[in-house]
Amino acid sequence: MTYDEALEYIGGFTRSGSPMNGLVRFVILMKELGDPQNNFKTVHVAGTNGKGSVCEYVCCALRESGKRVGRFTSPYISCIEERIQINGKNISREAFALLCEKVKAAADRTGFDGYSQFEMLCAIGMLYFSMEETEYVVLEVGIGGALDCTNIVTPEISVITSIGLDHTDLLGKTVEEIAAHKAGIIKPGVPCVCSYGQPEGALKVINDKCREYGTTPILPSEKRLAVLHMDISDVFFTYKGHNYHGVMSGEHQLKNLTCAIEVCEALGLKYGDIFSGIEKAKLAARLEHINADGAEYILDGAHNPPAIDACVELIKMSGKKKHAVIGMLSRKNWQDCLEKLLPNVDFVTFTDDFAPDAVTVGTLVKYAEKYGVKAQTADTLADALGTVKNDELGVVTGSLYLAGKARKLLLS
Repeated sequence: MTYDEALEYIGGFTRSGSPMNGLVRFVILMKELGDPQNNFKTVHVAGTNGKGSVCEYVCCALRESGKRVGRFTSPYISCIEERIQINGKNISREAFALLCEKVKAAADRTGFDGYSQFEMLCAIGMLYFSMEETEYVVLEVGIGGALDCTNIVTPEISVITSIGLDHTDLLGKTVEEIAAHKAGIIKPGVPCVCSYGQPEGALKVINDKCREYGTTPILPSEKRLAVLHMDISDVFFTYKGHNYHGVMSGEHQLKNLTCAIEVCEALGLKYGDIFSGIEKAKLAARLEHINADGAEYILDGAHNPPAIDACVELIKMSGKKKHAVIGMLSRKNWQDCLEKLLPNVDFVTFTDDFAPDAVTVGTLVKYAEKYGVKAQTADTLADALGTVKNDELGVVTGSLYLAGKARKLLLS
């Protein structure tokens, strides 16, 4: 199987696969592959927002401690191989094709035909991490937790980041229902680190599940956190008497930082390795601060209301006029996102050419008019980016696909 054939094979599955009432089909698939997930230690991370940041912090700290670290995340910015990494390096195309062929043969033997793209990619990742003898794998949940295929592992630590309303068509309409899915990754006797600031109902669900399984949740102490300096590009802070510096900034990021520190401490990592890991951690197109062609930008894949809140918090730190370049996917809660974002920007340019299921610019403009916001449109994302002036802060947000493509255009 060639790389292109592997991509075609993966693309032949739907994003969600056939409905799941359990993990049986993936368990059987992994048994066909020799249960590679049992050959390394895992850190399992669920949550609505902040999963990517916490995964990045923990991966970097583990690498600083000398560990060989795998990472399985979603989605990707530039290429599908980004979702499967060891020590920050993508799986090669050759390895991806080879392991995809093995997964295909195993899937054919199981007799199931309802697998999802995510399950196939997860299986490839598990094989790769085993083959490359990784010591730790930081494993990001796709959607939910309890019925997510990553939930076949028994991790060293379970992690639950901030919980909010997203994927409500699949996980439920309330934070309690959503939290029940996230808490599904909690295992008997396995420590569970949970971000501070959770909705009361969500925290009760998590606490109840921990009590049921005989484990005590580890909650970061907001009282032991002090910010020394924070601006749009970085943050200096102390936590539990230790100094830290991160280049991913914002009030929301403090939840992710303290959560990751607690995970690292529970893993037995030294302060120096945690410090260095946090300082080196950064994510593309997640509240990423860049300068390009004389202009300043924040690129953010925020696509749900809590993530938009975090974006708004960050951009308020800038004294510049805010020029938002916005594109939204129709399957997301774009109305509530715009309601939160529009009052906090000075200029708006809408675009819809970045994805086939993007909300049309005409629809977005009409919605903006309800809030008294006069918006312009652009035929292409490149044209939209060109409307940002050098004395403005360009805020590119609404979709990770949009932010990812904008990043490629601005940095090319």
